[in-house]
Amino acid sequence: MTSATRSSASDGTEPIGILRLLFWLRAFAIVAQCAAVWVAQYVLAAPLPIRPIVVTVGALALWNVLGFRDLYSDRRVRHGEVALHLIVDVAAFTSMIYFTGGYTNPFVSLYLLPISLAAASLPAAYAWSIGAVCGVCYSLVWRWHVPLPPVDASLGSDFDLHVAGMWVNFLIAATLIVFFVGRTARVLRRRDEELAALRESALRDQQIVELGTLAAGTAHELNTPLSTLAILVEELNETASTPAQREHLSVMAEQIQSINERLNRIASSVGAARSEGARQVGLRAYLEELVEQWRGAHPEIDLGVTFDLPEADTLIVAEATIGQVIRNVLDNAAHATLANGRGSVAVHVRCRGTRLDIAVIDEGAGLDPSLREIGLRVVSTKERGLGIGLLLSRAALERFGGRIELANRPAGGVEAQIHLPLDELIAGAR
Repeated sequence: MTSATRSSASDGTEPIGILRLLFWLRAFAIVAQCAAVWVAQYVLAAPLPIRPIVVTVGALALWNVLGFRDLYSDRRVRHGEVALHLIVDVAAFTSMIYFTGGYTNPFVSLYLLPISLAAASLPAAYAWSIGAVCGVCYSLVWRWHVPLPPVDASLGSDFDLHVAGMWVNFLIAATLIVFFVGRTARVLRRRDEELAALRESALRDQQIVELGTLAAGTAHELNTPLSTLAILVEELNETASTPAQREHLSVMAEQIQSINERLNRIASSVGAARSEGARQVGLRAYLEELVEQWRGAHPEIDLGVTFDLPEADTLIVAEATIGQVIRNVLDNAAHATLANGRGSVAVHVRCRGTRLDIAVIDEGAGLDPSLREIGLRVVSTKERGLGIGLLLSRAALERFGGRIELANRPAGGVEAQIHLPLDELIAGAR
């Protein structure tokens, strides 16, 4: 969601983005007007009313400079302010056209530019208002204007210069059309991509919510049978006749207690700002501890780990969900490796700045190309799997702006890439 919001705010469709676009278009127009006046005055030898033209261009430049400070501020810009800027531009353009031939000026068709901008970026009421203002101004310069002075005969007739001006006007109009149409097409493509990503995220979130609801209900329903089992184990322990029976019953009691604690953690974690078990710890120490714990629980796997971390250990908040993601990926790699008759899993850990990358490489048979949605919905590749491990892992990583990628390796097996920005975890430890 965050990426989508930032993209939308920076694509120019918001009022502040439109103001920024107007600023640069106005700056270009000021330079172009100065160049056109210089060419008319000194190249075409056509004396123009310089004073009012300079006053108009100077006032427009001053307006542009005064508005620059608001372009990158946090102040909220409304559509009415954008419409006001367009009206100022239309007034300045009308003044220029009035002193340079009125409707006979070949650039008079540029009245269509503010209309196009308003129609593409403002509500209908503002767009119609800008169109009406442009129509009134065009009518005024058609009725009242200062005629263009005659030019040097060596440069051709007035009609020849008018045709040349129309050619220049066409180039300007064609450039602006290509720019705006291309820009609009890019914005639409970006919006379509964002909508597709949001739909995919919504479907995944719905699955996770359903899993959470099911987990909470299951935790509640299991309380009674667990309590019954605990009582039965105590009664059986009192009547046990051999040490072996008592040992087995003790293991059963420990397992029941472990299940009960896990169910309690599910219930107590609802509504918590951070997952239970979060603590401040060095990044290297946290990863080494996690790897050693996993290695101790899976002695049948030859786990090879390489670290490429900064010498100064970075202090982070060790989220329990992040540890679960890494353990889940390692579990999947171990399962795939053992299922293929192998026994090794390689892990490469690298940290650059505030970006943590973890690569887990197994010796399994690889991913079936038909399972393209693994991790995007409930899909399992295990005979007795629930198909929710990677789904939950993706959701946990996306909370912190991370992601997980799976790819078949040319040499065999699968490489799982975990990419995790540490900015939020580091900030939480400060």
